[in-house]
Amino acid sequence: MSEGNYIELWIHALLKNIQTMAEIEGKPRQTVAQPTVFVSRGLAVIIGITGLRPGRIILDSDMETARQLSEIFNGETYLEEDDIIDSIAEFANIVSGHGITQINNLEKNLALLLTPPSVFLGKKINITSPKINAEVIEIDTSVGSIKISVGFEGGY
Repeated sequence: MSEGNYIELWIHALLKNIQTMAEIEGKPRQTVAQPTVFVSRGLAVIIGITGLRPGRIILDSDMETARQLSEIFNGETYLEEDDIIDSIAEFANIVSGHGITQINNLEKNLALLLTPPSVFLGKKINITSPKINAEVIEIDTSVGSIKISVGFEGGY
C-alpha cells in the first residue's frame, strides 16, 4: 500500500467503529491536504505516532457532536464535561489503534506505536504540527460531523 492510501485505513477504522459503537452511519467527504494549521471546532484529541514514521492523528468535532456521541456510547444523557472528554478520547484511541494496526500488518518494519491521547477544548484553537504533512477528511453523521487528520513527518 502506498503511503498516500494510509488515510483510507483511518477512514475505514472511523466508519467501522462509529457504526459498531454508536450504531450510526457515517458518510465521508472528499479527502484534502491539510494546511499547516488545523483549526479545532471545539474538542480535539491528538494522538502521536512513534516508530520509523513519526506523525500524529487529530480527531475533532464540535462540543454538541461530542456530547451526542458520548451519550450514545455511554447509554446515558446529561453527561459531565469530563465524561464527554473521556469518551471521545477513548473513541479516538480505538480508531487510531485500528488504523495503526492495519498499517503495521501491511508494513511490519515500521513498528508504529501510539502515544496516549491529549485533549484540547475550545473553538478555533489553532493546532500546528511543524514538519508534518497531513490529510484530513470530514465524516458526516446523524449527530454531526467528525474530522480526522492523519500526518507523518516529511510527507504522507
